[in-house]
Amino acid sequence: MVFVTGATGLIGSYLLMELAKKGESIRALKRKNSSLKAVQNLFDSHSLSQEFQQIEWVEADLESIPKLIECLQGIETIYHTAAHVGFDDRFRRDIHKVNSEGTENLVNLAISEQVSNFVYVSSISVLDNSPNEKMITENSKWDPEKPHSEYAISKKKGEMNVWRGSQEGLNVLVVYPSVVIGSLDGQRASERIFKLAYHKNAFATEGKTGYVDVRDVARIMVELVEAKKWNQGYILNSGERSFVDIFNYLRTKKNLKPIQAVSLSKLKLVKFLSLFSKFFGGPFMSKASFQALTGNSTYSTEKIQSIIQRPFISIEEALNDHSEQYLRIINQKNSD
Repeated sequence: MVFVTGATGLIGSYLLMELAKKGESIRALKRKNSSLKAVQNLFDSHSLSQEFQQIEWVEADLESIPKLIECLQGIETIYHTAAHVGFDDRFRRDIHKVNSEGTENLVNLAISEQVSNFVYVSSISVLDNSPNEKMITENSKWDPEKPHSEYAISKKKGEMNVWRGSQEGLNVLVVYPSVVIGSLDGQRASERIFKLAYHKNAFATEGKTGYVDVRDVARIMVELVEAKKWNQGYILNSGERSFVDIFNYLRTKKNLKPIQAVSLSKLKLVKFLSLFSKFFGGPFMSKASFQALTGNSTYSTEKIQSIIQRPFISIEEALNDHSEQYLRIINQKNSD
């Protein structure tokens, strides 16, 4: 039996579908107030309604040690997708509570309850390139001298606990997705890309990063477990695009006017002015956010390609499929 955390989230929902297709017995974790409607709709749209009914849902959070112990009885493999995805450093406590402390709790319990396998969804943001590296690889190291978001720091701390688990007998597997393109209910962090791109006064920078379809992330995780690729990490990335290119691709599909990239000087001014907002407890642009918006990172997928032996879903196909699904969801909500 497998145990999936973050099962009502974007990656978690698509992962549940892949596991259900394989006939796995699934126990899925949800928070008390989380709705299953979006997950059920996803399954229904893929003709998997019966498979959805077979999932065993349990309510708990990653701090509920006694409840988690119950959840792990009879579990062979944990897929840990739960995360607090956010880049507003004002919420650092909540981010670390889930991503760092929650992962530590789950690793400790996996060891004590003799779970065999632990699959962890890390983030591309924990891998830094050095001056002599042309591409970021799985061997790229965390550079403590570089600015990092609280999200990246929390994911790095969580991952360190996972690798500690491997030294204590767990079979572990870590994936590093780049920016995930997906659609679920119009409310996920990954779906904000569509909302922002379609905004009348949209703006973006020339900064470049990697993107990957959520369907590839879910499918590859299951395939790696089937292949028993334990104690390894894998970058999951379809390719790189600039933010302005992504926005304009989406805007063109809706016959919206293309946008021009925000200049570096204007972005620096915004960063400076955001300090006043920070002073009064409002949102602000951190050094890590500025670097993310202006960076130019390239990622190697040579390691994972040698295993899956197929191309990733292209960025354009991912944007086409998920933007259409996002718009259907939003239009349906607006008509209700």
